[in-house]
Amino acid sequence: MKMIMTAVFGLIFVLSSTQSYAKSRSLAGSWKGGGSFTTSSGGKERTRCRAKFRAQKSGRYSVYARCSVASVGLLKQSATVRSVGKNRYRGRFSNSEYDVHGSITIVVKGNRQYITLRSTSGRGDLVFRRR
Repeated sequence: MKMIMTAVFGLIFVLSSTQSYAKSRSLAGSWKGGGSFTTSSGGKERTRCRAKFRAQKSGRYSVYARCSVASVGLLKQSATVRSVGKNRYRGRFSNSEYDVHGSITIVVKGNRQYITLRSTSGRGDLVFRRR
């Protein structure tokens, strides 16, 4: 379950965009969604999340998320991401409660974020929509 939490923690949550982008392209604001996490041992579990993205300097975003996982309950995660191309973001996520850290990649298509989380504990694949 720690592996699942790892993915959930990092998740969420991301992105960066310059203020010149249209509002639909900006990550700033509230998002919700979910997906699944696969542990390094092969276990799989679904999750639901809500996240807030805050614009920082130079195309960076800070992300704070709360995710619900049946086997663990409510998890709190944080992340920092930066723009690495048109509608693409990368960064690091962490969950201090479970000492889980890893990488996060986000691709934005319209009002959706396609998020991939990776750590030594497992992998998460999530889709968020603007709230």
